[in-house]
Amino acid sequence: MSYKVLLVEDDRENCDILLHYLNKIGGYTTVVVHDAEGAYEAVKRQSFDLILLDIMLPGVDGINICVQLRRTLYCPIIFISCLDDEETIVRAMRMGGDDYLTKPFRYPVLQAHMEAVLRRMNNGGPRMAGDLSFGSFVLSMKEHALIRQGERILLSPTEFELLLYFWNHQDTVLGFEEIYQYIWKKPSYGDLRTVFSHVRNLRKKIEENPSEPVYIQTVPRVGYRFVANP
Repeated sequence: MSYKVLLVEDDRENCDILLHYLNKIGGYTTVVVHDAEGAYEAVKRQSFDLILLDIMLPGVDGINICVQLRRTLYCPIIFISCLDDEETIVRAMRMGGDDYLTKPFRYPVLQAHMEAVLRRMNNGGPRMAGDLSFGSFVLSMKEHALIRQGERILLSPTEFELLLYFWNHQDTVLGFEEIYQYIWKKPSYGDLRTVFSHVRNLRKKIEENPSEPVYIQTVPRVGYRFVANP
C-alpha cells in the first residue's frame, strides 16, 4: 500500500533530502509544495493520507495553514519545525496538529512518527453505526466532528480518537500512560505532554469552562474520567 503525503516546506534542500528518503524506504507517494497557496491547491486536486507541515513559511505560516485546512480536512498533520519553544508547540497542537517534530531530526524518527499516526488512522477504536451523543453534543462518525446546536466543530484525527476512546470508557478512570499507549501505539517513556495538550484542546471545544471541566475530569496524579452526563 502506498500512502499519499503532502510535504509543505520552503527549504528546497530539505525537500530534496526528505523526498529522497521517502522514495528510498518506499510506501509513500509525496507531493511537494512550498507555501500556503501550493498547499491549498494540492488538497483541492487530490486527497492525502498525511501532511508534513513546516511552520516558518513565506506569507502565511504553517499554523494558520493548518487552521484553514482543518475546516474541511481530516487527515493527520505533523508539524516539522526548527521552533522548539513550548508556546509554539502548544499552539500548533491546539490549532489542529496531530504531532510535532523539531528540526533537525533523524529521518528514521520522522518515519516512526508517520507510521504511528497512519496506524492510528487505520486501526482506531471501535466504530458505531450511528452518531454518539453526550450532554448537548453529537459526535458524528461520518463527519469526524462535534455538533452542538447546529454548530459543527471539526476535530483533528487525534482529538476524534481521544474523544471516542473516552466515550467508550465512560465513568472509568483512564491512566495517563494507558491513554498514551492506546492513542499513539507505543510507550510514552514518561513524556506525557502530548496527552495533556490534546486534552486541553478537547476541553476548549466541549467544556463551558475549561478550567473547571465537567466532561473530562482530572483524577490527580492518575489520569482522566469521562462523564457523559454530568
